[in-house]
Amino acid sequence: MKKAGLLFEDPLPGAAVAPSGGGLARGLLLVLLIFAGTRLVTWTGTYCGAALLFRIEHKLDPPFEKHLRRLLEQAAEHRGAEYESYVDLLTDLAPLCRFDGVHYRSIIEGGYRYKAPPPGATDRKVLEQNIAFFPLFPLLCRPPAHVLTTHQAMVLVTHLCALAAAISLYLWIRRRIDEPTALLTVALTLCWPSAVYYSYGYAEGLTLLGMVGALWLIDRGAFFPAALVSGLATATRPTALAIAAVLVLAFWLNAAGTRRQRLLKLIPLGLLGAAGLLLFAGYLTWRFGSPLVYIDNFKAGWVPEKERSDWLAYLTFTPIWEQFRYFRNTALFAPVGLVNLANPFMWNVPLNLFLLFVSLAGLGRVPRRFRPLLLLGPLIFLHSYLASGGAKFGVEPIGRYMAVSIPAFVVLAVWCLREWHAVARHLFLTFLVLLQAAWALRFGLQEWSG
Repeated sequence: MKKAGLLFEDPLPGAAVAPSGGGLARGLLLVLLIFAGTRLVTWTGTYCGAALLFRIEHKLDPPFEKHLRRLLEQAAEHRGAEYESYVDLLTDLAPLCRFDGVHYRSIIEGGYRYKAPPPGATDRKVLEQNIAFFPLFPLLCRPPAHVLTTHQAMVLVTHLCALAAAISLYLWIRRRIDEPTALLTVALTLCWPSAVYYSYGYAEGLTLLGMVGALWLIDRGAFFPAALVSGLATATRPTALAIAAVLVLAFWLNAAGTRRQRLLKLIPLGLLGAAGLLLFAGYLTWRFGSPLVYIDNFKAGWVPEKERSDWLAYLTFTPIWEQFRYFRNTALFAPVGLVNLANPFMWNVPLNLFLLFVSLAGLGRVPRRFRPLLLLGPLIFLHSYLASGGAKFGVEPIGRYMAVSIPAFVVLAVWCLREWHAVARHLFLTFLVLLQAAWALRFGLQEWSG
């Protein structure tokens, strides 16, 4: 019998999972359908946004479809400024590879480049250099880019990684808890608004795969294999360092042995878990003379010092609370203000705080072994905020980074299944998918969305 207050228990050693809703093949098919459906939402929204942007730039009257034949005729002859814009905005999966995707493409095609910007430089192309992006994703994209275009390779890799992550997550939670929880956890992960980035030419899909793999191994107590996977994850993006911290904490709290024995293993385990970041720092030192060029580039181009908060605002999390202004503007300028409802920045902070609430509230309702995993979301949040210095440009993307808070989604799934009405669950998932579509539309319009 389930212990009072616990949402789920540790499985018995060697215990088989009850079917509870269908077999493995059916579950995997449902995972595939959830993945395909949410990716269709992202692709459709993104391409609608890109087509709308094309119409705006060329002042084309609707509908867009009546202009396609002319554009295709121009494409056959490779002529016209309108055709060049069409190629740039709509062909070769370009809508899925904007913003950070441009930098990843530059790494895949030309490697890392860095040159200290001259004093007073304002050109973003000079200030925002590609050493801000970690190496594992472009390394994986490079082989298929010899056969496909660079954009196609980037999108293929991120989709394959995200699908592998979804399947791994399903298999883990199916064995850990039960079938319905596993399916709902996958649905929450892929329906989350910022899950749009699992379809873009970004490292997010690869980061998700690394996080799921490391969490699964940590939960099983396979700490050194988990450290290897964690090391790979930290080569995808800086916020993945949180998984190394979770690994060390889980080992300290749950591993067998005396304190001395655990302490002797803790340092090599932590170093291995952060190996990706450490190796990238070593590469920057070898190539550019110092690992600090990463921080210099970050401050000069990505989050300049002049855009950071003063100490009082920073310590009181004022840049976070300021994001609630979208709710005020929605009411103040209604009905025009209703456009804010489709703005990702309106929902970023509420959803982030909700994940933090689920993570922290769940600590007392999960087995002891699972508790360190729930700190992943809070650690990502704190890491992102501290690194941003409270700058708007650094605060806004936190919602994207928090999307890999898998343990919070596990707890949320159990909570929804056991204590929410079915109608509430369906409405919540619908709300998330609608936000995902709005986020994709904004991305396609080339409007910064974190």
